[in-house]
Amino acid sequence: MHKNKNAGILLIGVGTHLTSMIAAGFILGYGFDYLIDTRPLFMILFGILGFVGGILKAYKMLIRYS
Repeated sequence: MHKNKNAGILLIGVGTHLTSMIAAGFILGYGFDYLIDTRPLFMILFGILGFVGGILKAYKMLIRYS
C-alpha cells in the first residue's frame, strides 16, 4: 500500500525530468545553432540526445522504485 501512495509523485517526477531534458536539449541546440549559424542541425541533434537521456533517466527512476 505504501508503494501505491508514492507512485503518483514518482510519475510526476519522471514526466518532469523527461520534459525538462528534452526542452534543455532543444534550447542548448538552438544556442549552438545561433552561435555557429547552422540553424536546425544542433537543435535537432541535442533534442534527440535530450530525449534519449530523459528516457534513460526515467528508466533508472522507475527501476529503483520497483
